[in-house]
Amino acid sequence: MGKSAIAIVVSAKDIAGMTIKQQLLKSYGFEEVKGETFDSSPIYTLPVEDYEAKLFTAAAEPVRCENIDKRINADILVFATRHASKAGVPALTTHSIGNWGRAELGGRDSTVCPTSPSLLKLFLQNLSAVAKSSGYAGEVVQEATHHGPFVEKPAVFIEVGSTEKEWKDEKLASMVADSLVGGLGDFAAMEENSEKHIPVVALGGLHYGSSFRKLMLETGYAVGHICPKHALSLLTPHLLQQAMAACMPEAKGIVLDWKGLGSEKQRVKELLESSGVEYFKV
Repeated sequence: MGKSAIAIVVSAKDIAGMTIKQQLLKSYGFEEVKGETFDSSPIYTLPVEDYEAKLFTAAAEPVRCENIDKRINADILVFATRHASKAGVPALTTHSIGNWGRAELGGRDSTVCPTSPSLLKLFLQNLSAVAKSSGYAGEVVQEATHHGPFVEKPAVFIEVGSTEKEWKDEKLASMVADSLVGGLGDFAAMEENSEKHIPVVALGGLHYGSSFRKLMLETGYAVGHICPKHALSLLTPHLLQQAMAACMPEAKGIVLDWKGLGSEKQRVKELLESSGVEYFKV
């Protein structure tokens, strides 16, 4: 039986992704896979514990890499990309993919994709540790689920932002590369030792998921999908069940930012109780 495979995907159209790629190749001994290419670019490989990590360079923008899991043989996909925000505040981020409503940036309407809560947790923990040791003054966050592409294998994003200055910054790219490879190593070791986090879906709060940060960094819970306050009106029983089932392994319950549910608080409470879904508040 071969090693489990993890695909690291960057985009030739993404400045940050290409900067992260440079740091991965510079620091981690990836070897080119002879005779194989992807979108006319070389493929690189690196053993990580009992996994094989392969680095692919896609021609499309990351959010437009629809069904890329059909072209790549991997158990998990990690997209290393840029993060952009109107405020332009420096940030290192990780998040699941999908859309609670209209698919404005790739993916499908009202569809969330498979994710790995444990890998998200490890990425956030590693980003936070690297940021602290480097004296990084920007934000380190887990974003709400908010864009594509659509895939049917577990997938997460790890990003550097939020402007071109940060996207080209080799030090920041190195921090993301270190967190990525370190997270994969932690994940592989955890799987090997049968250590498990408790997967949950989070509802409420702001886009940057600050209410759930402590849960991710200091407890045994691992947050998969986050539906923020501004998207709660789109949440249906079907979409809630989809989000729970999309966590690998399936979410054991729901965590609520109780003060961050806004005008949807009563409806969300009734939705959870009528669905028989266990929940707790932070």
